[in-house]
Amino acid sequence: MPTPTNRPPLPGTRRPFFASLLVGLATTLAGCGGEPTQREVQNARAFEALLTAVSLKNEKELERDAKLIKERHASGELSDGNHREIEKIIEKARAKDWAGAEKQAYEFRAQFGDQGSYFK
Repeated sequence: MPTPTNRPPLPGTRRPFFASLLVGLATTLAGCGGEPTQREVQNARAFEALLTAVSLKNEKELERDAKLIKERHASGELSDGNHREIEKIIEKARAKDWAGAEKQAYEFRAQFGDQGSYFK
């Protein structure tokens, strides 16, 4: 079994490590913190309005907010995955399962952690 020596590392063996380290650091910094985009802010506003309508059991506001969310999805401002999740909340509320819809809405928002309800 070879024993450690005081020899310097072979040329080029550190380069892949540092390249990986830089890529990881750049990816982490790009994905963390920073200000939300205008798109994310508008999605958050639409979702918070929906959550308020559900919490207040307000059918009129629910329909107004559902329409806005549908429009945001149709224009590409709201992702398919998030739209599907929000539609489930809307359907529960329309079925008068207000408590279930509210619980599901808070769970949806919680998945974004420190970002609050900013999402694409």
